[in-house]
Amino acid sequence: VSHRLGLVSDKCTTPFSVEKELVKHIPETDIPIAHHWLILHGRYVCQARTPQCDTCGLQLMCKYYCQKYKVSKESGKDKE
Repeated sequence: VSHRLGLVSDKCTTPFSVEKELVKHIPETDIPIAHHWLILHGRYVCQARTPQCDTCGLQLMCKYYCQKYKVSKESGKDKE
């Protein structure tokens, strides 16, 4: 989920490296709940085989969505 959303770089290939990168961007007080948010988002919305992009509230922040649907993160408009 972290890779698909673009929260971590593709260079992060282990759970430890992903965690290390995420912790840099999440306030310490939010870390325990952010862990659950990511798990639940992956379980119910951003599923590995069939992501539910049409129901996702993070579309315009999501690297996968923007690339798949050719949408600019900045403007939310189609790239031409």
